[in-house]
Amino acid sequence: MGRFKEIIIEAAAPYERGVQYGEQAREEITLCIERYKEHFAAMGRMSWEEARSRVTPIRQLLLKDYQDCLSEVEGIAKGSDTDFVDLMVLNARYEFLHFPTDGECTAFALLREATEDGLVYVGQNWDNRPFVLEHTLIVRETEENGTRIIGTTEAGQLIRNGMNSHGLGMCANSLNSIFDRAGVGVPANFLRRKLLSLESLDQMIAWLVNAPRTVSNNYCLASAENRAFDVEAVPTAPWLLLPEDNILTHANHLVGDRTVDAYQGMKFRGELLYKLLAKKNGRITTDYVKECLKNHENFPDSLCAHMLEGETEMRKMWQTNASIIYNLDQLEMDICYGPPCQGEYVTYTL
Repeated sequence: MGRFKEIIIEAAAPYERGVQYGEQAREEITLCIERYKEHFAAMGRMSWEEARSRVTPIRQLLLKDYQDCLSEVEGIAKGSDTDFVDLMVLNARYEFLHFPTDGECTAFALLREATEDGLVYVGQNWDNRPFVLEHTLIVRETEENGTRIIGTTEAGQLIRNGMNSHGLGMCANSLNSIFDRAGVGVPANFLRRKLLSLESLDQMIAWLVNAPRTVSNNYCLASAENRAFDVEAVPTAPWLLLPEDNILTHANHLVGDRTVDAYQGMKFRGELLYKLLAKKNGRITTDYVKECLKNHENFPDSLCAHMLEGETEMRKMWQTNASIIYNLDQLEMDICYGPPCQGEYVTYTL
């Protein structure tokens, strides 16, 4: 059974925490950079060197409100003996490689009234290119104020999704709107990391609404206060979506206003997951959630995605690289390495 490498970060200051991260994941960070250099070249949309040339204005924008995150990336570069600009490209790769796609993640949140144990959950199937799996990490981080965070990310990147000791959880998935454009905005990775340092859901929403952005991204948020929201963060005013009958699901298409979705292909994963969960509304267990996340309807574009038999090109296909369930009351994470139909969930306690 595969298992993600886990790193533990406990230094007081962001830079020192980054150094600890880099030292523990040096090999995986080097691999991640090498793989993405190859991926940029294969995609042909932007060269790695062109992406590097666009880092300076992004860094200048981040200096005002994201200095702590920048310092952490600087520390990761120091600890892993890698180039800071290369790490900035990794942390902005979503923006640099942004394009319409029918792949990627499906997220959900469940309020107490929906679950058999009366607990609040948020989670997702995190889909990406299969080559990403080898350098995906579980990161535990304790901040100077005592906030504890656990989540997953690609080596060298700030935490991409997770939960914290304030009972807050955040998962995300890509979006493409007609408003998306090239430009300088806060990379989603920096915003996600900032959200996980906050103490309330209202603070999370305020940061999401006010962050300058040039491309769209979706955020599924929940708290142990029995609240959940989905924020479709487009470059214009974001849309805020609420649970329906205590269940919230979202995939890779806009729900707030579908006419501004840049990708007009078939949409079904978010709706399918809602339909499956709604069948046991009020009696949903984590075991049932796991079964739902293994669903193969409309394969290969299914909730549980993996490479086709005989496929070897890891840049063409999408794969569920991690299936994750965050228990926000008991602060536990169940995570499966790779497609959930092929692996087992492992429990981590925050």
